[in-house]
Amino acid sequence: MKKKYIDLLKYLSIQNSASTSNEIANVLQVSPRSVKNFVHEINSMYGKKIILSSRSGYTINSKSNISLLLNEDTEVLPQTHEERSYYIIKQLFLNHSSSLDIFDVCDYLCVSYSTIRSLLSKMNKTFSSYHIEFTCENEQIRIKGNEKDKRKLISYVINEEYRNSLINTEALAQNFKSIDVFKLQKIIQETFKKHNFYLNDFSSINILLHLCIILDRKIIGSDLHSGSTLFHFDSKSEKDFLMDLHTELEQNFHMVLNDYELFDIYMIFKANANYSLSSFDKELGNVVGENIIQLTEKYVHEINNYYMIDLSSDSFKTPFALHLKNLIFRAKENRYTANSMAQIIRTNSPLVFDIAIFISLDLMEQFNIMINEDETAFLAMHIGAEIERQSESKAKVPAILICPDYHDMSKQITNFLLINFGNQLNLFSVLPEETLIKKVSNPFAIIFTTIPLRYQAKENEMIVPISPIELNSQIDNIQHSVSKSREIFKDHKLRINFHDFFEKDLFIMNNEFESKEQVLTFLCDKLINKNYVDSTFEERVYQRENAATTAFGNIAIPHSADMNAIKTSISVFISKKGINWGHNTVYVILLLAINKADRRQFRYLYESMISFFAEPNIIQDLRNCTSFKDFENFVYSWIDQKEADQK
Repeated sequence: MKKKYIDLLKYLSIQNSASTSNEIANVLQVSPRSVKNFVHEINSMYGKKIILSSRSGYTINSKSNISLLLNEDTEVLPQTHEERSYYIIKQLFLNHSSSLDIFDVCDYLCVSYSTIRSLLSKMNKTFSSYHIEFTCENEQIRIKGNEKDKRKLISYVINEEYRNSLINTEALAQNFKSIDVFKLQKIIQETFKKHNFYLNDFSSINILLHLCIILDRKIIGSDLHSGSTLFHFDSKSEKDFLMDLHTELEQNFHMVLNDYELFDIYMIFKANANYSLSSFDKELGNVVGENIIQLTEKYVHEINNYYMIDLSSDSFKTPFALHLKNLIFRAKENRYTANSMAQIIRTNSPLVFDIAIFISLDLMEQFNIMINEDETAFLAMHIGAEIERQSESKAKVPAILICPDYHDMSKQITNFLLINFGNQLNLFSVLPEETLIKKVSNPFAIIFTTIPLRYQAKENEMIVPISPIELNSQIDNIQHSVSKSREIFKDHKLRINFHDFFEKDLFIMNNEFESKEQVLTFLCDKLINKNYVDSTFEERVYQRENAATTAFGNIAIPHSADMNAIKTSISVFISKKGINWGHNTVYVILLLAINKADRRQFRYLYESMISFFAEPNIIQDLRNCTSFKDFENFVYSWIDQKEADQK
């Protein structure tokens, strides 16, 4: 939170009566108009009336946990190009501002008018792959683009921020010192493996975190005395799993878990063991109550509208609803769970923590309870983990399964696919019949099906029939289909993103240069002149080149070891007579300049390009390209031919 906001909140928090804008302005040494703007911005930030306004002046809302807000660290002034870019993006999106006054931005960042103008120009290059534009007209900074692209951009910014607060086993061990966290993790992994339940990395950390909380509370004598104990096992294997885990926990940690605690563990298992908890509304509603279901859906909707983050997946809503139920119960009983990671999360992920405060303030108002910083940090952990899960899932092949739910057949096949291909597949939907395909809103690349389909696969989609019998005998065939789908997906990315990375000005045919030094200096100078990289880029390219040659065969792909280009680009240099490159003679040089905002889609393009250049005779054919248009047509023709061969 900005220092000016904190100063205002601190002042109002020690007043016994309402304060006028003039009184506050005198204390803060700002104008009365600024005070009114501060109040509006603070209330808008959390969607709540933190500060109340009346004819008498301003007061703090007694229902707001002002200490929670004041515990936030004062915002550190952005210093780098990236930090300042993120600041402007967050101000435009998350404060719901249609525009920003450029002079206000200059004042806050303590930089000149020309610096911000230059920054906006660089931002348009840095984020060009998101197809948005930052403009400044009449001294007002605005962002132009469609809603989908804007959401992609803010999702990227928030994910980058949360990466600094990655929660792992080591971090949990540091914060739950009363528990052998590594032993607990081993128990979880071995019990899941024993009973053949799939557990991905994110679910593993999620379960580990929740069990740490449960065991830590038991150690200090805080037992759970309410909730449900109505176990509804979907299969004998679920019951056997829970009994085994129950025994392992009690024997290894020398405690007795009551039925309420055991049921909580069971629900955490159901939420994380692939698709065990099949229906969010129906099954979970019986456990947490319809009011919690509605509350969860409300927060998912509001966060999507307010912060442009989609938290609608069951993998988020199920554990989050369980957490809300227990959080509200604890708060009503004035019992709170300590969270020594709160400081790390608040400092490194202020945006995610802001979303958690947004929820905490609403809960306090609705239920007339107090929620402290530690509990708010747990909410932030749920949100951050889902953001990270979504980010990692983008690297996997999106798939759906169509299988009638007969004798748990769909669950068995789902489990089989995730155990064997979970690191490659994002199996995000399981449908009992073909007619439901049209209701799937997210794009998919593979349809696994146990029944014949009339559905006509679209471009970049693949239908893979599988038999529910003898699944292990089909592993090779499924792996072939997944690998084939990945190739199609990467080639599709190369086609649609071609002009994001390649351009006419950076395509050079030259038969005069003889050394790599001549080529690199020439290409780096072009990038510097276009303001795509800074003046140190060539030096960093040589640092990477001196560490190990970037030539293989008749092609070289020089690049910096860092992803700090202003704009991602690929320079293409073709020489018919060849260039001496260490012990190689190369005919094609691709100089890569990568901005980290593009690193994910660039990875797909890079893998596709490597496949492209590995083709026999490709270098000879490329040497015959005399223009950028020839090069573009050649790449597209190669993709077309490859797709035709795969059909």
